[in-house]
Amino acid sequence: MASETDSESLCREEKLSELEILKQSLDDQKKAINEYGNKLLRLQADFENYRKRTEREKGELITYGRNLLISEMIDIYETVRLAKKMISETENNDAVLHGLEHIEKKVLEILKQNKVTMVPCVGQKFDTLYHEVVGVVEKDDVEDGIILEELRPGYKIDDRVLRTAMVKIAKCEKKNIENLEEEKDKKKE
Repeated sequence: MASETDSESLCREEKLSELEILKQSLDDQKKAINEYGNKLLRLQADFENYRKRTEREKGELITYGRNLLISEMIDIYETVRLAKKMISETENNDAVLHGLEHIEKKVLEILKQNKVTMVPCVGQKFDTLYHEVVGVVEKDDVEDGIILEELRPGYKIDDRVLRTAMVKIAKCEKKNIENLEEEKDKKKE
């Protein structure tokens, strides 16, 4: 019987040590879960702070850009006021022309500083991204879709269109007649 109690005692000790090991493992897993939970909470807080900071910076950039534009517009406004004063003080058209040229030069300077360029038109192939067709001229000596006249200039910054150009394009008259004849022939068949 002594050997049975020894073996039962040994078996209990093994089970107790297994339980101790499992308990320790469970405690370690709880610690790991708590650590991951804390890390997750910190990451959420960091992300929320990042989001708020970028929103604030975005607003500041918009305000800065608007203020810069307004300051440039003030320069133009002051130039217009000066030109009006020149008109009222003199009846000489050269002074008025000089004032308008000064305004034009100032605006062109601002556009160049902001990398604004005109959309190329006359002689170019029509492109729906840069041009708006407001008229078609039938011409045989010019390829279809070539821009013949610019009615209003278009502007872009890099490849981003600010305003499309209004243009008149060429349409080959012979092609129209040939297309009509082909359609008639198809209907007859």
